[in-house]
This record gives sequence, C-alpha cells and structure tokens, in this order.
Amino acid sequence: MRILALPFLLFAAGLSASAQTAPEVVKVEAILPDPQGDEMEPAPALELIEDHSVVLLDLTMSVEAYPSFENADGTYSTLDGDCEFGPMEGVRMMSVPTGSNHLLLNIRPGDPSQFAANSVSCDYMPSLQIGENIGQVVKVRGCYLANYHSIPTAAMYVLNPLPASACGLTQ
Repeated sequence: MRILALPFLLFAAGLSASAQTAPEVVKVEAILPDPQGDEMEPAPALELIEDHSVVLLDLTMSVEAYPSFENADGTYSTLDGDCEFGPMEGVRMMSVPTGSNHLLLNIRPGDPSQFAANSVSCDYMPSLQIGENIGQVVKVRGCYLANYHSIPTAAMYVLNPLPASACGLTQ
C-alpha cells in the first residue's frame, strides 16, 4: 500500500507545484496630486493596489504632494523648499500624500545594493511648474509587495521592496 501511495503523492505534489504561478504584476503609474482628478480623491492608478499584489511603481509627486521621510538614521524629515536633483539617499520609508484621508500609502525602497530597481529621486518636470517652483518633483520607482492594513475609516498600504526579477525587470 505504501508503495502505491508514494507515486501518487509525488504526482499530486508535482501538480500542485505546477499550478502555482507567479502573481500578476500591477503597473501603477501616477502623478500626485492627480492633475485631472478631484483633489479629495486618490489618483485612479493607486486604486489598483491590493493586498499582496506585486506592484511596479512609477510615482511622481509635485510640490503639493511631497512625502515625509523616515531617514536611515531614524530621524524624520520633509522637503522644505528645493531638493538636490538626483537620487535621494538614506530613505528608509516615506509616507505619500495620496490626496485622500481614506487611502494611506507608505513606501519602503529598501537597501539599494539589494533592490537596485527601487529609487527615490528629485527630478525636473517642467510641465509641473507651479508658482515659483521650477518644476521639481519627487519620483519613486521600483518593484514592491503591497501589504494592506485596515485602520478605522481608512485603508493603508505599505509597499515593501522586492527584487527587480519579481516585476520582470531582469531575467
């Protein structure tokens, strides 16, 4: 009886392993605040994020939507005025203003040596010039795993770093 059960168990395990597929990658590309949207609603692309979804993120934030940062040394900061153009180093986590009090978004870019596809940078986008702002924006890109946390009257997603291969960015 044991001899017959072993091949059946191996066959069932093989079927189970082949039935598991990689999760679909959700591409989330947005500008905050949403230029065409209601100022109290998040950008529609952010509503694609679900619990345990793999997210390929390309997020641009203009002056009104600058995030707050938890730095690598444990301190907290915001961007007051101009930032230096290029990659921003030492970002442990950032809280992104989504435009809604009912959708909160925290992003952890991860260690650049392990998660090279993930970046936070200060860039130039002349189409978003507002007042005296010269068109500077904060961009967040990369591959992340979304984790949902329910809090009263709101949904919070924490995007944790994934290797580039999880989003199909490398082979």
